[in-house]
Amino acid sequence: MIKLDLSKYHSELKFSESGGKRYVFDPIRKSNFIVQQEELVRQSWIQYLLISCKIREASLSVEKQVVVNKLKKRIDLVYYSKGNPLVLFEFKSFNISINQNAAQQVANYNLQLKVPYIVISNGLDHFAFFVDFEKQTTTPLNDFSFLSELNTQG
Repeated sequence: MIKLDLSKYHSELKFSESGGKRYVFDPIRKSNFIVQQEELVRQSWIQYLLISCKIREASLSVEKQVVVNKLKKRIDLVYYSKGNPLVLFEFKSFNISINQNAAQQVANYNLQLKVPYIVISNGLDHFAFFVDFEKQTTTPLNDFSFLSELNTQG
């Protein structure tokens, strides 16, 4: 598990209310979405990527659709560099633990995209992996420094 305090980015989130419902603004999709735990995790991560990793909004894609086993699925967030997907993010609600099922879900998505880096987070617990498709290995990572490093390369 990697240490990252996403609460530092909560002050960057933009909230609004309409019709008795609370919304959070997504700077990538340029739209408001009903506040739900998984959406708060996604938006906190987006702020971390934009502010701390200096990743441009145009490099991020939210809820990218892929076909896995003939079923349409949506990937929570993908980071692209020069048009190539480099990092696949899978987010869960705060109260859902990151387990083998979550890892398998993102691995299945990655069969389609073949992305070298995977991040899984519930906003409290965070994991990252490097996938080497040539060697057919997956290596757990100890930090998120690769995000800033990838950004300087692309």
